[in-house]
Order: sequence, then structure tokens, then C-alpha cells
Amino acid sequence: MQITEALKSLENSWSREEILLKIKNGEDSEKIVNDFFSSKKQEIETLTNFINPDDKALLSEIEDLSNIESKLINRIKNYSFTKIDSSKVVKDQKLFSKPQNNTSFNLGIFMMKWSNKFVFISLLVISAIALTKQAWA
Repeated sequence: MQITEALKSLENSWSREEILLKIKNGEDSEKIVNDFFSSKKQEIETLTNFINPDDKALLSEIEDLSNIESKLINRIKNYSFTKIDSSKVVKDQKLFSKPQNNTSFNLGIFMMKWSNKFVFISLLVISAIALTKQAWA
């Protein structure tokens, strides 16, 4: 199996929407990862065969970034508004009245789309680096 086929197969089989549905249904995150790993073992082995030490450093940086994003999401989720003076909020609301068209920002959808694209692009960059190094070898 070639690296491009493995990457395409992994990308197509990891749906954030399906994973979110599994989490909502009470499935454990370890079980989700283990099931994915066992079902896509051949593709993962193909991918890891093309990863060199420089790419592993990049993967570590991506992992650190994901951990930071997780901490940020957790802090946003647990943020408390108790420190804000309620009289000031009323004044601010009068000064900055909201338009009748209320468009809300959905953080969950933003993170699902952005993060998925970031991981896919990162995997493509890693494979491009590996293939380039292989071509020059």
C-alpha cells in the first residue's frame, strides 16, 4: 500500500462527527482509539514506515498544539462570569445594542472543521517531506 492510499484511507475513515456521536453515546475515548487503530492497522503501519525523526518532532509539536487547544477549550467551558459587575453589563448593553439578526458563533463546529483540516494538512506535509527525502536519497 502506498503512502497516499494510506493517508486517504485514514482521512476518510476518521470522521469527527461519528466520533462525537460515539462520545455522546457514552463510548470511552480509549476504546474509540483502540478500535480505530485495530481496524486501520495496515494503513497506520504504512504511514509510520515513512515517518523519519524530523517528522516525529513535527508530530510531537502537533500533539502539543492539540493539548494546548484542549486546555483552552476546557478553560473557555469553565470560565465564570461572576467577576463582572452587573450594572456595568447593563450599561454596556445599552451602549452596544445587538442587531436584530443574531448570528451566533458555534465553537464546536469551528473546532471540528478547523482541527480536521489542520491534521489532514499536517499529514500531507509529513508525507511530502518523506517522499521528497526518499526522492533525493
